[in-house]
Amino acid sequence: MSDAGAQKQPELVNIQIDGKATQVPKGTNLIEAAKTIGVDIPHYCYHPHLSIAGNCRMCQISVKGQPKMTIACNTPAAEGMEVATHHSSKEVADAQAATLEFILINHPLDCTVCDQAGHCKLQDYHFEYNARSSRFLENKVHKIKALPLGPNVVLDGERCIMCTRCIRFCDEITGTSELGMLNRGDQSVIAVSPGRELDNPLSGSVVDLCPVGALTHRKWRFTTRIWFTKQTDSICTGCSTGCNVKVAERDGEIVLVKARRNDHVNKEWLCDEGRYGFGRFLPKNRITTSYANTASGEKREVALNDVLNGLKSNLKTLTILASPDLLTEEYYLLKQVLQRTTSVGRAVMPSYKRSLNKVEQILVSPDHASNITGAKVVGLIGESEDEYGEVLGKIRRKEIENVLILGDRAIPEGEIDSALLEGLAAARVSVGVLTDADSKIAGVLGAVVPGRSILEKSGLLLNSKHRLQYTQGVVSFPESSLPEWRFLALLGEAAGAKILSVNPNQVGDREVTRWYLSADPLVSSMGLTIAEVKNGGVQLSSATKDARSTSQSVESAGASSAA
Repeated sequence: MSDAGAQKQPELVNIQIDGKATQVPKGTNLIEAAKTIGVDIPHYCYHPHLSIAGNCRMCQISVKGQPKMTIACNTPAAEGMEVATHHSSKEVADAQAATLEFILINHPLDCTVCDQAGHCKLQDYHFEYNARSSRFLENKVHKIKALPLGPNVVLDGERCIMCTRCIRFCDEITGTSELGMLNRGDQSVIAVSPGRELDNPLSGSVVDLCPVGALTHRKWRFTTRIWFTKQTDSICTGCSTGCNVKVAERDGEIVLVKARRNDHVNKEWLCDEGRYGFGRFLPKNRITTSYANTASGEKREVALNDVLNGLKSNLKTLTILASPDLLTEEYYLLKQVLQRTTSVGRAVMPSYKRSLNKVEQILVSPDHASNITGAKVVGLIGESEDEYGEVLGKIRRKEIENVLILGDRAIPEGEIDSALLEGLAAARVSVGVLTDADSKIAGVLGAVVPGRSILEKSGLLLNSKHRLQYTQGVVSFPESSLPEWRFLALLGEAAGAKILSVNPNQVGDREVTRWYLSADPLVSSMGLTIAEVKNGGVQLSSATKDARSTSQSVESAGASSAA
């Protein structure tokens, strides 16, 4: 490799923090340097993806040879530096406690009604670094409360500690600059610019950035206490960016969605459409039993085996419309079913593409199809997007006799018209694995099987930049429902091809993921575990297509021998 192509290695410096030696790249700020040895320096205004403000003063440390304490967020690591944090210096600990006392002077005592209670840095730091009664005897300064800043965010001015994270986010990340600070001292307040509102496509991210309860979501304000919820680390399926999120669920409903930091994918940002749109994957009325639509318009309960037997003899002429929100394991299983039982059947998928404005392009993918890349990489569909439209046209012209629909979003809402419904109703064999009982499509198919939403399954998603990530189910599912991978495995067995090495009725999502990681030649050579994929994801190389070509020839040979 030429010198021009080689990456320049950062210069490392030797420093000591609380007597422990470590090496970090020269210029690393001391908050990040301390993390390398497991030392957490408290801070409010600092964020690794925003500019340094240095206004909260919570991250004070002592550096040997310097006449006074300094702030860790704005102090770069230099060779031979000896640093003392609150762990080893009483002077630093006392300074942090005093700083926190000043921050809390005018803060309202409304933790009992604050949405941030339970995950608030003011609470955490008070108990860890201060934990003493207030000495403040004067009247607190009262500021504006419950002020809507825009369609999604509400400000409680009394709780704000002026960390300015929200201002810097709008200035530096979205470039929309809706927010600013007015006045000085204890009269300072966050405000929107005159004649404007906080309405950029990433506006909800300022609530995630707020270290206290000053900014809250209008949608989820006073919904529940965080300790009454089940919180799950998962992936947003609103588009193919694959943003990392933490989802709070209570009584089967999504009550809070927060961005989860992943520097390779979304940093710590999340778009509003993804954050507030989780509910669109959870229909209000669920399909809970397998049924057939009769000529008289009634629903007759049918056995799953009868549905599978009706499909198995038509696999060679079967057209499959697959949702772009299925798991990678399910796409691979579907491909195996087609390869091992027929060379004629095919699968197509909508891409849900759309144009984006400048701010949306910061984070949102034009592919509003969370795992379409996974379907392409496992070889289920090609790069052409014309085939899907051609298939819908043939259905409308009643030229397709056998059709299987996997997932509610296999057909976009805008494509559902009377001609399409008539074409599906006219098909000789038509089956849907669906969740929404109110779906127009479910009312015209020959048979319907209760499926599961992507929010009810755990498994692998591949984002638009070929990063393999693990999504976890965030809500419980009806016991009678089937994940698509189980339906496909049972369909393969009914057609004489046992694909899973285990009984599909006796295993769960995790076992299927482990099977896929060892079965697909594309990833099996990497020796991946679920834990490794969950830890920020795994980047597949740019040689993915070449590896897939090799694996396809291997699979074709296996299919021939199986036949």
